[in-house]
Amino acid sequence: MYRLSQLFVTLFAVALSTGLQGQQVTARVAGLESNAKYMSLLEQEQRLHRTEDSVVQVINDTRKLFTAETTDSEKEQLGTKILQLEKELFEIRNQQGVTANEIGAIEQDFILKNLNGTAENPAAAGTPAPAGGKQTPNLVYNVYFKENLSEQDYKALRHAQELEPLPLKLLGTYLENYRKADSLATLYDTTANKTLAEETYAQLESIGSLNRALSDSLSHVWNYIYDNKTYAYNYLLDKMGKNEMLDKFGTQFRNNRQQIAAMQDSVASETVYGYPLNKRLLLGYEEALAGILGYTAARDSVNKQAEIFGKLHYDLPKIAPKERIFIEYADIERASPSKYNASNPIPEMEVYRQGTVYRIQLGAFTQKQAVSLFKGVYPLCYEKSEDGKFRYFAGAFRDAAAADAGLAKLKSMGFRKPEIVVWRDGRFEIPGETGGEGTAGELSTLYRVEIAGQGETISEAIKEVTDSQAAGKELSRATNNDGSYLYSIGNFDSKEAADSLCRAINAVSQGSATVLALDY
Repeated sequence: MYRLSQLFVTLFAVALSTGLQGQQVTARVAGLESNAKYMSLLEQEQRLHRTEDSVVQVINDTRKLFTAETTDSEKEQLGTKILQLEKELFEIRNQQGVTANEIGAIEQDFILKNLNGTAENPAAAGTPAPAGGKQTPNLVYNVYFKENLSEQDYKALRHAQELEPLPLKLLGTYLENYRKADSLATLYDTTANKTLAEETYAQLESIGSLNRALSDSLSHVWNYIYDNKTYAYNYLLDKMGKNEMLDKFGTQFRNNRQQIAAMQDSVASETVYGYPLNKRLLLGYEEALAGILGYTAARDSVNKQAEIFGKLHYDLPKIAPKERIFIEYADIERASPSKYNASNPIPEMEVYRQGTVYRIQLGAFTQKQAVSLFKGVYPLCYEKSEDGKFRYFAGAFRDAAAADAGLAKLKSMGFRKPEIVVWRDGRFEIPGETGGEGTAGELSTLYRVEIAGQGETISEAIKEVTDSQAAGKELSRATNNDGSYLYSIGNFDSKEAADSLCRAINAVSQGSATVLALDY
């Protein structure tokens, strides 16, 4: 293993040197040089990339040793080391993703804040365009546009300009929500906590709904701006005879449309993705007009915006994690005393919207049953079906083979007709039957005698009756919700036998016994 040891010594040395000898990083966005957190993240990103390259190199070298090795023991050790290295590489790449997201968030926030400052309308709404040769940095407020457009078209152009800051505000909120959703999606995909996963998924759906509304608002506002501005600019360029320029912008418009259409199925929002593309096209119009008309202040303002918008790209992937279903599978066991009681009753069954779960039906009853009926079996659950019956189920199995083993176990415990049932994506089925949803099949009826009004021990008079008329039958006691006790004796194959015992008990206990029919 000398060669393998040497490889890891090399990896350690390379990792140490990359931590000490990184190249000087420079801000990717001018103006962020003084942001200490941003510069630190850039350095961290650089270190992670160097470490990634080193680990990849050692993995490749180790794989070569693995291929050439003939000794089984050393081959096994090499394979183990490769798996360890691949896990390390996975973690490094996860860290790279987190770091890249943080860097991107700082850059986007900085760009949007600066862009808001340059895009704000410097003149209040309703302020007339400057007279004579006086210029304003806001292109559409220069006199040429007022003089060469109809009053209605110029009014629409001015309103479009006044709306320009709004898409940026909508976009800023959308991006903030997106970053939250991205973080939540990672948490949702990795957590093993069912409650946390469900809460996280609900938050993801809420944020998704908000961002869809923001995207719709952005589309509405931006379309108004874009349509009114391009209409006015095309009219003026046509009036000037700038056909070649119009053809150029028309080609760019078609290219943008094709590019956006090609990405619509892979990006989070077609509108958000297309906004900077079409905004750059609009700025191209404005730069051309400012140059033709000699509006140098407006041209400088437009060029500054074009520089910023050139750095905006929103090819944000869709965030739509597949809903996770936490099915709690459990084999059947028998507990004494029963795990269920008045303070811990048998729970209602959970129906999972996705996934498959097998259970074993123990019986269907006209009312809820005492836990003693089920002989300490765990876990149990029940559902109230459409016919009003309470159906009780044992276990929760991943497949039919596990359910078959549970069925055999229940039969060995004395359950007469347990039956396997299954739910697939929330639909109830009985294995072997067709037609999807169904009932629990043919049920046989048994009978039990229930006795109320007794204390912690049953009266001697009743005990004598049960010993003589129900010898060998199971006598069990359950605690009701009010703290009183309920005794039951059974099971009886015929109603006549149960009625006979009931009459005998009532004769000595003043009507405390009743007969209960059980559908198994």
